[in-house]
Amino acid sequence: MNKRRKLLYIVIVIIIVSYFSYNYIYQDHRDIKTETAKVEVTGAELLEMFKENESPGVLNSTVQVFGIISELDSHSITIDGSVHCSFDEEVQGVNLNDLIKIKGRCIGYDYLFDIVKIDQSTIIK
Repeated sequence: MNKRRKLLYIVIVIIIVSYFSYNYIYQDHRDIKTETAKVEVTGAELLEMFKENESPGVLNSTVQVFGIISELDSHSITIDGSVHCSFDEEVQGVNLNDLIKIKGRCIGYDYLFDIVKIDQSTIIK
C-alpha cells in the first residue's frame, strides 16, 4: 500500500507541474493595439532616449511615436529618419511628409543604422 501511495503522489505532482508548465509556455499573446502606451514621444525624442541610456525602460513596452514620415514602404514607415515601424498588414492611406502617430512595441535600437525599431505597429488617427 505504501508503494501505491508514493506512486499516486508522484502522478499528482507530475500532473500539477505539467498543467502549470503548459499554461506558462502557451500564454496568450499581447495585443499591442489595446494596450496603453508607456510613453508618447516624437521619433527624435525616442532615438535620443536610446543614445543617452542603453536601456531607457521602454524595451518591449508599448509606445506612441509621432512625427513626419521620412520613408514609406508597403509594410513599414520611418518617422523623422529615426524610428522604423513595421506593420503586419500593408500600409495604406499615408504619404511621405505626412504627420503621423503610431503605436507599437519598441524592440530596440539598431546601432548600425542608428534607428529605433518598433514592431506590431498600428496607425493612430
